[in-house]
Amino acid sequence: MSAIVLVFVTRRSLRSAIKRALLDRDKAADSTRRIQRGEALISVGNSSVLVIAVVVAAIMSLGVIGLDLTPLVASVGVFGLAIGLGAQRLVQDFISGILMLIEDQFGVGDIIDVGEAAGSVETVSLRTTRIRALNGTLWHIPNSEIRRVGNMSQQWARAVVDLSVSYESKYDDVVKSIDSAIDILMENEETMAALVERPTVLGIERFAGSSVDIRVLLMTKPANQWMIAREFRKAVKLCFDRDKIEFPFPQLTISQK
Repeated sequence: MSAIVLVFVTRRSLRSAIKRALLDRDKAADSTRRIQRGEALISVGNSSVLVIAVVVAAIMSLGVIGLDLTPLVASVGVFGLAIGLGAQRLVQDFISGILMLIEDQFGVGDIIDVGEAAGSVETVSLRTTRIRALNGTLWHIPNSEIRRVGNMSQQWARAVVDLSVSYESKYDDVVKSIDSAIDILMENEETMAALVERPTVLGIERFAGSSVDIRVLLMTKPANQWMIAREFRKAVKLCFDRDKIEFPFPQLTISQK
């Protein structure tokens, strides 16, 4: 019973300590970011406490029933060495997970890309990180196999939108229409709150087979780039229709001799 109480008290204390530490350290940081990082640290911390408590409780129980622990400890040492040699991967998973959290590479709720899998981080445990993909697939990835992390939810994000217009369209007219679409975003409370700054029209990105592609950059708050890109395309469609700017379509020219 005392072991159970110890686990409960330790886990509660750990949760409070982590939250206080993050609050004091990152007062200027985004509150959502602090929560995400805290949840990940708490998840790993709780797992660590549980494992240690189980081991300690088992040893204490053996002592209570009167068993001599001296030969047992010696046996456990030899057995532990053998297990340790075969459990190097587990140790690597654990250390990798701790380092990723200390370095704040990602937290629970972040949208990340680790190469073979991409999606929202659901949980971080001692051994694995679980990532929910957009199609609903839940990926269980050993922490030691995560060699690189692309985090799309940290500090700020950017939507890169290429708009294709026909060669017949005048460039200045197109830019004016795009500026009108940007004004729509800036005048809407929801999209304005998600933007970091006014979107920028970079200019012509390429000359394609049947279109001129114009690139626009939209800097947003973390994880808002997809919503902003969709709203911007909708605004562009309205403005292009109003200004009679045509979207291109494949054309085939046939000449008869």
